Amino acid sequence: MRILSSTALTGFALAFSAASTLAQLAPRAGSLPPAQDPEYIAEAARKIDRMIGQEFRRQQIQLQPKASDSEFVRRAYLTAVGRIPSYEETVAFLDSADADKRAKLIDKLVASDGYNMHMFNWWADLLRATDEFQNTSGAPYIQWIKNSIAENTPYDRMVHQLLSATGGGWQNGAVGYYVRDKGMLKDNMANSTRIFLGTRLECAQCHNHPFDSWKQMDFYEMAAFTNGIKGAKEDFSRYLDDKEEEIERTDRELRDVSRLVRYAVYDFSIKDYGTGKIELPHDYAYRDGDPGQTVFAKSLTGIGKMARVSKRGEDHGEPRQEFASWVTSRDNPRFTTVIANRLWKRVMGRGLFEPVDNFSDASEPSHPALMSYLEEVMKDVNYDTRAFQQILMRTYTFQLAPNPTQHPDRVNYHFNGRQLQRMSAEQIWDSMLTVKVGNPDDRKGSGYGSGAIMFRDRPVLVGKKSMKDLYNEVMAIDNKQEVWNYVRRLRDEIKADGGGRGGGDSMMMGGGGRQYGEDRRASELPSPMPNGHFLRQFGQSDREVIDNASTDSDVTQVLSILNGHVERNLTNNRSAHIYKVLAEAKSDAEKIDRIFLTILSRRPTPDERELFLNEFKMDPGSAPENAVSALLSTAEFMFVQ
Repeated sequence: MRILSSTALTGFALAFSAASTLAQLAPRAGSLPPAQDPEYIAEAARKIDRMIGQEFRRQQIQLQPKASDSEFVRRAYLTAVGRIPSYEETVAFLDSADADKRAKLIDKLVASDGYNMHMFNWWADLLRATDEFQNTSGAPYIQWIKNSIAENTPYDRMVHQLLSATGGGWQNGAVGYYVRDKGMLKDNMANSTRIFLGTRLECAQCHNHPFDSWKQMDFYEMAAFTNGIKGAKEDFSRYLDDKEEEIERTDRELRDVSRLVRYAVYDFSIKDYGTGKIELPHDYAYRDGDPGQTVFAKSLTGIGKMARVSKRGEDHGEPRQEFASWVTSRDNPRFTTVIANRLWKRVMGRGLFEPVDNFSDASEPSHPALMSYLEEVMKDVNYDTRAFQQILMRTYTFQLAPNPTQHPDRVNYHFNGRQLQRMSAEQIWDSMLTVKVGNPDDRKGSGYGSGAIMFRDRPVLVGKKSMKDLYNEVMAIDNKQEVWNYVRRLRDEIKADGGGRGGGDSMMMGGGGRQYGEDRRASELPSPMPNGHFLRQFGQSDREVIDNASTDSDVTQVLSILNGHVERNLTNNRSAHIYKVLAEAKSDAEKIDRIFLTILSRRPTPDERELFLNEFKMDPGSAPENAVSALLSTAEFMFVQ
């Protein structure tokens, strides 16, 4: 490895020479909290750079140069809002002479609606959020996640709300976290430890973990925290189920209305905090317990302050409340470490330790001191994930040019330049949408979810009754026969309103605005899209497994660009925004510039301009479409650099 040149170190030298450190910053009367304090955000970014730079010098690592404005603006948009900048946004940034324009752009992007939309894709993959659960709609869960992002709910509070949620989905969408895994609470516990603690406990469900310290007893003691949680009025749900069987063949419309009520109200609810105890499996074979023995909830040893449910009833709260408080405690080192590392990877492309969800006591981050400092920052900003990512994107480290040398996933990376990565399916979709419509985040009314009652794929009783109204009305009924009478009245209301036509059994609830058709951002489309859709072809997660998205390439993706979705909706679509941008050009050379700026966020090189000018001369009619198709097919477009 080559020693850093003095020129290459210029940006980091500025960070090294800063006179103050966070510890030296004197507290000011009435100062803003760190997450809102520009001085704190700027100094935290500088301190990260100092720590990275020190490692460069110690390891004698060659540093990449600073990214060009074109590389930076594209990377910033893709990282912060999940799409490339529009032509107008690119030109405005490149033509700006403001010396502080990079920092100002980051501040603007993380405060935008586009940031909220892009963060939803990340959360949806992590929480496996889907439009439909087993028999009911996931709409209230999805809307709760989106609202939490838009309101910038602190991460620790958001996780606590998920893990301790009770009530009905249309009152508290967070209960979707458990309804999503109804009947599979042990799997849900394994997912919780993996998502929020970076610990893969699932192996210990059947036997002592072969590669970690966790035992099967540890798993069952953890599973006891959530064991036994129930839905509200489960006997009412069973009553409706029996009534539906009676009329299965004679009145399918009434049956479907009953299912709507059962699925959306009784089955999408959590009424308690669980029992706090569980029986060991019948084949339990270890000496620390007997088959069928009842064990009580106890948190994993060595991770934060012990949480447990005593068999003598001495616990200080309900089991899931205890569990949620233990997981999200500042004294739980795994909780803060894991989210800081997950967000570092989201911004920088690689985690300080990999895999991000398989952390153990033996895990060694590539930069231990930096990992510790990021944990401090996360606590300083009170788990404000927006401010935390703003700090990371304000660093000089984030501004380094792409590193063309690829490093294996499990080899420590020192962040001397961004590793090339193919865009996610959602980033590709949203970037192509930007080419098609301009800035898609300027449009209003395309968001998901209105809380409308959807019966047989149609909104019904719009403006008269919402899903929240339906939930409150049904839950207020304490007589089973009266519930059945309510179902009959609801069927009559839907018929009088013109609904109920068609023969489908789908009862999706909570449909939202759809005036843009498929010209919506990925976060506004059904979650996930069905097999065969562009997003799934490019690796969108099926949301069945945590972080199940793929960035692998295959031939179907090429065909989709050359003669599929992209050709129909963008390349050969003369009403697309890119062709409106070209219509304002005064020469072929300017058209070529505008195509490059729209798709690659840069102007062409002299050789590229000459090549495309020859194409425009030979075939002026088809040249614009050919140029657009060619650039959309390039690795430069498909990769985050």
